Amino acid sequence: MTLHRLGPFTLDTRTLLLMREEEIVKVPMKTVEVLHALLLRRGEIVTKDELMKAVWPDSIVEEGNLTVHVALLRKVLGADAPIETIPKRGYRLLK
Repeated sequence: MTLHRLGPFTLDTRTLLLMREEEIVKVPMKTVEVLHALLLRRGEIVTKDELMKAVWPDSIVEEGNLTVHVALLRKVLGADAPIETIPKRGYRLLK
């Protein structure tokens, strides 16, 4: 089991459960997958294309889907997940 910590949050990469302290945070699985992809490359710019391929590997989806999930992550995680938008490129998880 691999745990990624982010402030009071923990992501278990085996189960893809996002926890805040001892409680499960209820968010869509795709949102958790976006977080997982960003955590794997914490501090690096992850391009929109790389995120799309990681989260929707066998589907064709619009970039707007990614934007929605990043916005939800920002809302749920707040200041504990400073996700930086790199215009026209992608995102970076700063912590």
